[in-house]
Amino acid sequence: MAGLRERKKQATRLAIRDAGMRLFDERGFTATTIDQIAEAAQVSRATVLNYFATKEDIVFGDAHLAVEALRGALAPGGRTTAAFRAWLLALVELGGWIEPELVLQVRLARDAPTVGARRLALHQDLEAILAEALVVELGPDRRATAAFTAASLMAVMEVVETAAAEQGGTLDQAEIERLLGDAVTFAEAGMSAIGG
Repeated sequence: MAGLRERKKQATRLAIRDAGMRLFDERGFTATTIDQIAEAAQVSRATVLNYFATKEDIVFGDAHLAVEALRGALAPGGRTTAAFRAWLLALVELGGWIEPELVLQVRLARDAPTVGARRLALHQDLEAILAEALVVELGPDRRATAAFTAASLMAVMEVVETAAAEQGGTLDQAEIERLLGDAVTFAEAGMSAIGG
């Protein structure tokens, strides 16, 4: 019974998110209300708010799970840069990073300040997780190097997302792998150049 209940919850969550994203695309973020999303998803306003506390939560869906997955992927003693690259490639394979919906997310972040702020906060959370792992890898006396490296890795994430958005939300796997490989090489060269 719990399996059926969970499937129904997941279907409701997906229906709400799909309705919200469709309406955001058609009407714009600020012009779309929670009531309109509820009506389009055929649920109550309270149900929408039970699944998503804010409209921004609808835009970014399960991004918080990706943040926690990165934290879990960064094992002490491992190479943070390689783990970051592997994490992003895994997201691509699962369809949770570079996807056609990314175009809409980037547009909404540009057009609606609250969405842009949420996107920035998400990227800052990822950068902080990377910096923490790099401090463990490099040592506490290397905090600046860790911060520089984390920032450069997040910059490449932004470059890849922008490139994908400009190409309609798609980049082929080889291009993604090339960009991520270049980013890791760049970050590791930077760490080496300043004594990492």
